[in-house]
Amino acid sequence: MATICDGVVETIYQVCRPERPDLSDHTRPLLSSGLDSLDFASLMMALEDRFNIVVKEEDLNQLASIDSIVKYVEAHATA
Repeated sequence: MATICDGVVETIYQVCRPERPDLSDHTRPLLSSGLDSLDFASLMMALEDRFNIVVKEEDLNQLASIDSIVKYVEAHATA
């Protein structure tokens, strides 16, 4: 069974095709890992679809890294 972290990483790779950002450090800000602002916006929409969540605009600043996104999804995903 895939974890939320696996799902987040897979979604990032799908959004960033054909480039593969360096996701070796899950605490590093995504914008420092090879994503640009358009990738980040696309990622947020893809994560909303994948995990059935709504990312509020005021929460975007706290979703900088894979670890912070995983914690957010865990707290906001519905079963």
